[in-house]
Formats: sequence, C-alpha cells, structure tokens
Amino acid sequence: MRFDEFVVQHGLAVSPVNRFAGFLVEVGVPPGWKPFESAVGVRVWAWRADPYIEKFCANAVLTMHQVEAALDPAELFTMLVHQQLQSVPRCRELHRELGPAGESVGVQGMLQMQIADELGTIDSASQTRVITAGQETMIAQLTVTALHDSPVDRADVWLTVTPGATALPTSGGHRGGTPVTGTRDGH
Repeated sequence: MRFDEFVVQHGLAVSPVNRFAGFLVEVGVPPGWKPFESAVGVRVWAWRADPYIEKFCANAVLTMHQVEAALDPAELFTMLVHQQLQSVPRCRELHRELGPAGESVGVQGMLQMQIADELGTIDSASQTRVITAGQETMIAQLTVTALHDSPVDRADVWLTVTPGATALPTSGGHRGGTPVTGTRDGH
C-alpha cells in the first residue's frame, strides 16, 4: 500500500513542516548548489554548474512532514517506497535498505531508482529519516535527481536529523551541514 492511500484509509492528519520540535534537520550540499524559494515543508537546491542544465538540472529536494500518529518506521518506509515507485512512470528500483540512523535519530531508509525518460536515463536517490516521538511521526526525505551521465557529486549530498534546536558550527568544507532554515551561503 502507498503512504498516501494509508493516510486516506486511516484518516490521518499529515502536515508539511519546516521544523521538527526538538530535532535539528540538516542538509549538506557541495559548493555550487543553489537554494530556491520553496513552500512550507519543501526545500529545493539545484546544481547550477550541471553541463546538462539546458536538458535537466541536477537537483535535491527535501520534504518534511509530521503525522499525528505513532507509526511503525519500517512499515512507513515501505509505504513511502511504494508511493515513489508507483508515482514515477517508467522507473525501476535499483536498491533499497532500512536500518538505524547511526549518528541521527530514528531509522534511515535509502532508495535508489532509475527512470527511463525521453531526456535520457535519470538517477534518483532518496535518503529518508523516520522519527516516532510520542503520538507523532516525523518524516524527512531528501531526494537527489540527475541525468545518469551528469558529473554531479551525488555522494556529498546528505541528510541528518539529530536531537537539539541549534545548528552545530559549520566548517567551510563539505561536511559542515546546513539547517533547513538556511544554506551554506546564508540565504
């Protein structure tokens, strides 16, 4: 079952949010990725130096949602995967994994897909964090999408969710991290 179907079937309240109470969500992107104005619960970055920018620009999209119910993280992740796979025409799953989030809280899911498109083969990789706290479940999902042949540095785009309300100091390097309320260059 897809997550959107589950939400309707169970009458759950799901809200897009920019912050999780008691948790810091950080996204790391390499230099050259530029943020765009986004709606509540969505942040978008594009790699403006992508040589295929006229065809399809490499991008990263963070979505954040709060569900007013305590859900099983493994079942939720499976429903999110089904929703992604069924929402994108001509896509196929390459790899999926779920486990503890390591330094982050909650569980961490990863999904890699390829999409056959008239523009060419598109790679999509999603990092998902699911945190259950009390009677709420928080979902942060960062999806990086690029043409298969794009030289974009996909490995240095990352997502963490940690307890706390303030950002750790950032270094000028790639691992510095950016709270979702800002970006490396302060915008």
